[in-house]
Amino acid sequence: MKIAHIGDVHWGLNYPGPSPEARFNDITKTMDWAADRIIDERCDLVLFAGDAFKDARVYLDRASVEIKAFVNWLRKITTAGIPVVVISGTPSHDAISAYHLIAEMQIPFVNVFTTPGISSVGNIDIVCLPGMNRSSLVAQEGYRTLPPHQIHQIMTDKITETCQGLREQCKGSAILLSHLSYDMADKGFEDVLMQHEPVLTQEAIQGFDLVTLGHIHRPQRNGNVFYCGSPERLSFNDEKIQAGFWIHDIDLELPYDNIDSTFIEAPARRFATLGFDQGCMEGLVQHGIYYFGSIIEEQIKNAIIRLHYSCSEDINKILDRKALERALMDAGAFYVAEIKADVQRVDRARDQEVTESLGPVEALAKWAGQQGIEAEETAALQSMTTGLLEEVAA
Repeated sequence: MKIAHIGDVHWGLNYPGPSPEARFNDITKTMDWAADRIIDERCDLVLFAGDAFKDARVYLDRASVEIKAFVNWLRKITTAGIPVVVISGTPSHDAISAYHLIAEMQIPFVNVFTTPGISSVGNIDIVCLPGMNRSSLVAQEGYRTLPPHQIHQIMTDKITETCQGLREQCKGSAILLSHLSYDMADKGFEDVLMQHEPVLTQEAIQGFDLVTLGHIHRPQRNGNVFYCGSPERLSFNDEKIQAGFWIHDIDLELPYDNIDSTFIEAPARRFATLGFDQGCMEGLVQHGIYYFGSIIEEQIKNAIIRLHYSCSEDINKILDRKALERALMDAGAFYVAEIKADVQRVDRARDQEVTESLGPVEALAKWAGQQGIEAEETAALQSMTTGLLEEVAA
């Protein structure tokens, strides 16, 4: 049996980009590509591991666009005769009401879970454990005053109990489909964000032939436990991460280490961070962005860019950031997300002649001399200062 394992799509408007719809269109395009690949691969089943959406609380006009995109994708898969099992993801991303609405559409071959349950496809049972977070427990009476680590342990124990209870109800081979943090996973940057989250333990997954997870945007395999990652890069945290999904070709009569799993890399939008030092910035100011020629063009073409540069105060003063942003776009960047400077400041010794007794016009002349400002411009500044002082005195 061939099983496609995909999730963490995060359809949503208003991502940073050249327009509010730009990144939404990227996601839709990538997901259309993924659907075509799943159909071409003749998959027998699709497991959608949660987080279809970017934000849970949105206005109806936006929600309708995002839900429609997901529904269109589901219909494309199921029209090819491939069943899809869907679970909701993290409550802050996935509004349960959106999944209820999709379930009420009664799309043929689509089974939606927002609470734990079992879906049977052929002779395989899929145990579905949707996403959750601490807020789903702390709102209950008796838990509000507990510290985070105790709530974490209570939820982890409940997850283990639920998984094993549902596994006992399965008739034979069983797959776990969930949207949680596995305690052996490589979480990367997300590790900091997931402290005190409920955890899927090794005890919880005992007895499952295959574990298919969403939630961590870092595709990986740990024995028979898989994270699909996201099919589209969504931020600079994903800059060096492969985007795509898994196809598992399995014979559930064999041990899990005989699963033939292939990661399918998707044509996702690239993110690229450019780092320029003082020498680069001097060349850029003198010759423009095209000073870097084909090297920078290859890096930035159709990518979302951030530029971090280091330079002197003098270079930074004459740098036109808006012009630099336009030049990057002209050179082929899809969007410039950030231009950030690390300015190497020089401590200037205080002029001993500058004292409180020195008048504003004379002090201005001293300052202009230290800054290397031309005499003609200095004279103009002094004249303006004298005029202002006369107006105040009047």
